[in-house]
Amino acid sequence: MMDSESTEKPKRSLRKRPESLGTTLCDDSKQFAPAKSHSNQSLHLTPKNKLQPTEGKRIWAEIDLNALQENLASVKKVLGNKKILLAIKADAYGHGAKEIAAQLDAKVDMFGVAGIEEGINLRTNGKITAPILILSPIPYYEIDALFNHNLTPSITEIEFARRLALEAKKQAKPIKVHIEVDTGMGRTGLPYEEAADTIVELNSNPYLKVEGVFTHFPAADVDFSFTNQQIEKYSSLIESLNQVGVKPIIRHVANSAGFLNFSASHFDMIRPGLVIYGINPNSATSQTISLNPVMSLRSRIVNLRKIPKGQSISYERTYFTKRDSLIAVITAGYGDGYPWSLSNNAEVLVSEDRAKVVGNVCMDLTMIDVTDIPNVKIGDVVTLMGSSGKETISANDLANWAKTIPYEIITRISPRVPRVFIQDQTVLRVRDLLNL
Repeated sequence: MMDSESTEKPKRSLRKRPESLGTTLCDDSKQFAPAKSHSNQSLHLTPKNKLQPTEGKRIWAEIDLNALQENLASVKKVLGNKKILLAIKADAYGHGAKEIAAQLDAKVDMFGVAGIEEGINLRTNGKITAPILILSPIPYYEIDALFNHNLTPSITEIEFARRLALEAKKQAKPIKVHIEVDTGMGRTGLPYEEAADTIVELNSNPYLKVEGVFTHFPAADVDFSFTNQQIEKYSSLIESLNQVGVKPIIRHVANSAGFLNFSASHFDMIRPGLVIYGINPNSATSQTISLNPVMSLRSRIVNLRKIPKGQSISYERTYFTKRDSLIAVITAGYGDGYPWSLSNNAEVLVSEDRAKVVGNVCMDLTMIDVTDIPNVKIGDVVTLMGSSGKETISANDLANWAKTIPYEIITRISPRVPRVFIQDQTVLRVRDLLNL
């Protein structure tokens, strides 16, 4: 393993990604028929039609399940036999929590969610059997739901622990818990100075089964010195707990950046999210790993207009044509999660040609300049994120243009954007507003 000062970027796999469903996979003579509802069925995905068309979809996100499996295998190759908690909160970072969990239910050790409803969704609609850890604090009034749906809470403060123990005693059902310690995040968790004594006290309660102790990294991708200090503090805490007999417990601290940059942070389990979805959290990574982006975002040209030089485009008139131009209108906007901050500040792919976004991004539509692209026509597929031929626009590209982070780019993709789940060049399921 390389040292933490290396800045070599993770390798991109040369595996050929599936082409857009809207290009080689479309049959213009047939309207796409939504898949049957899975609301009362297990979501263990099974093939439907070979490369179903996406005609009738104004925008869609292709979810490459082969890439998902390959990324997990790449992480496991580095990690060895240690455990993996997959962060599947925020609808699996926008990829589709039920479907992603169905793919990996038997291949990871736990799933991590943000709240009760996300956990219940996996248990009831996704039929997920793996342990589910709620990573964030929950309201006291939701405590009983933990028992009803076999969910594991995080303890971040004493009053919650007290109420949780009382409910466990009332139900005569001891409950597994993970305890968060604040080693520098400054957000949630037991104060570090009080953590050892508090954990010993909680561990003595017969209705609380301390299964894990964890902390969070705020800057494992940008501040290596501070992260090393956190690892040292956490290790010291664990040693103190071992000395008083609080063991065995699952030790976990590393997010994706921690996993890539700090081998000392792997402990018993890691909590990756971004790398499993094929996205590098930061270029300053020490571990070289093959990543394949799981999500691609595509739209269509629905209008072509010849605009004379000097005419304004879109709301607030932030762009004026510098020449006689051919402007295409595509069916994507901030209502779909395509950031407004990309106005006049992004590129898209029309086939393998790059086109610039011109004018303000609208709620449902965006304009692009296709003057220099030959043979453009209404109906052509436009790639907003992903690969088309030899060209690629990554989540990190969009994040850089939008002055945000890749996490926000993928998690903000709207529920109205259909998710098309593909494996081995076969569509397994399409999830849209008519088929949740």
